[in-house]
Amino acid sequence: RSRRVGIQQQKRINVEGFQTSDATSDDSDNYFHHLLSQFQGDFDNYHQVIRDRNHALAPADGGGHEHIHCTLVPCPHTAVTQEQRQNDQWILAAFYFNGNPRQIFRFRMYKLISPQDDDSNSNNIDGEKVRMKLHTLSSELEQQLRQYSDQPCTWWRETYAVWLNSINEGENESDDNRSNEWNTFRSEGIQHLVSPLVGCDVLWDPQWDPKKHAYLNVDEYGNDTSSSPTTINKINNVDGCHATMEAGSAGAIVDSISLIPGKRILIKDELSLWEDEFWINDRGYDPDAVVDDNDGGGNDENEDGVGNMPFVYGNRRGVPYKLERVSCIYTENTNEGSDDMSSAPLLLERT
Repeated sequence: RSRRVGIQQQKRINVEGFQTSDATSDDSDNYFHHLLSQFQGDFDNYHQVIRDRNHALAPADGGGHEHIHCTLVPCPHTAVTQEQRQNDQWILAAFYFNGNPRQIFRFRMYKLISPQDDDSNSNNIDGEKVRMKLHTLSSELEQQLRQYSDQPCTWWRETYAVWLNSINEGENESDDNRSNEWNTFRSEGIQHLVSPLVGCDVLWDPQWDPKKHAYLNVDEYGNDTSSSPTTINKINNVDGCHATMEAGSAGAIVDSISLIPGKRILIKDELSLWEDEFWINDRGYDPDAVVDDNDGGGNDENEDGVGNMPFVYGNRRGVPYKLERVSCIYTENTNEGSDDMSSAPLLLERT
């Protein structure tokens, strides 16, 4: 752990200089790269689950949390020079239960876009906010990655292989079009392996929203302050990154793929990320269910603005899943600028 923290501290960027509304392009670029330096690796809420059970809180209706693990794997910089690097980053993400990578319940591909390259922010309305686009994976890609679910450092190698196989199947493809260049894969290939979740864009901000991130000031176990899981200085927000859905408090309705295939789900989400913790306040509701106000099946508190829609997933008390970092995954390698993919096997470092 000491080695990991030491490396992380070397990479940290002081964000105090751009905690104002008058962000410059340099501020935005610094914040973008600071976010990328943190949004990687493995996170797990095992200790939160233990605290829940000690307070007699079971998952779901019991007000507690399921045991969730999150793995974030950034696209490596293999065969990409510093000058060729784009102001965006693709990240493969997997979420699974009980610390078991064979129990993945959600695969996602995220694309983080720097404010300077965000076409949706042409008027600079969002300032230094970093847009994150959410995507589902093609069935071929997800099936392949599930075979290597316990080896996340190989996921980009396998993703690259799936793309190569897809372009090699083209009937009229020439050798030139069947290029193995990593730049082509990064700039054109990845987007053909995923499908966007329309209306689900997330905006990352160095500032937290007092209303949407109200959980930062809530003691989840009442007055038992000794049970607080974090040593983060939330008041001063040291190096914190916070996210909300662009759709706002209304949330977004999507078709469920993994949880309940074919069913619509209203999703709402807020995120908070620090060097060693990742808080996920992800909730899903059933917008099509007809619930009698007196049958107890709905959401009686109405704090989320969903009336009596029943929960599909998420914490019933509005307490985020508080995942602690357990590893870092790095994208740098010694083959930078090389087109020889055989000498750069796309295996990342996990510490």
